[in-house]
Amino acid sequence: MGLLDTANIGDIFERQLIISEDLMKKFSNISGDLNPLHTNEKFAKNKGFPGRVAYGNILNLMLSALVGMDLNNDSVMLLSQRIDYKKPVFLNDKIIATGTISVISKAVRVVELSIRFVNQEEVLVAKGSCSFKCI
Repeated sequence: MGLLDTANIGDIFERQLIISEDLMKKFSNISGDLNPLHTNEKFAKNKGFPGRVAYGNILNLMLSALVGMDLNNDSVMLLSQRIDYKKPVFLNDKIIATGTISVISKAVRVVELSIRFVNQEEVLVAKGSCSFKCI
């Protein structure tokens, strides 16, 4: 039985991640993004932030892992994703990504999730959606 046989509208999947120094360094090295907002504490504070701002695309990584790993189905392929950033995320924040099934189309084997990202204080930092094909 696959995801299309077991999933229901409203099913919820969750993933957590702490924005660690190691994660920030690895992302910087892989992406080549050395923007001082992400890499320089003093620069970020001078811009009015309490500290370095995490890379927004770390949330995209969480979404990829949520779809690829947490749906308990290895036969899915991401088709699209959209993330709207609402608040900055900072070094050492704990981010919780919650995906809720909003659409199931068995005819074309596509599932859509609405996504919410909150920090350790339950503040909404981003939201969006993604769709994937069950292959």
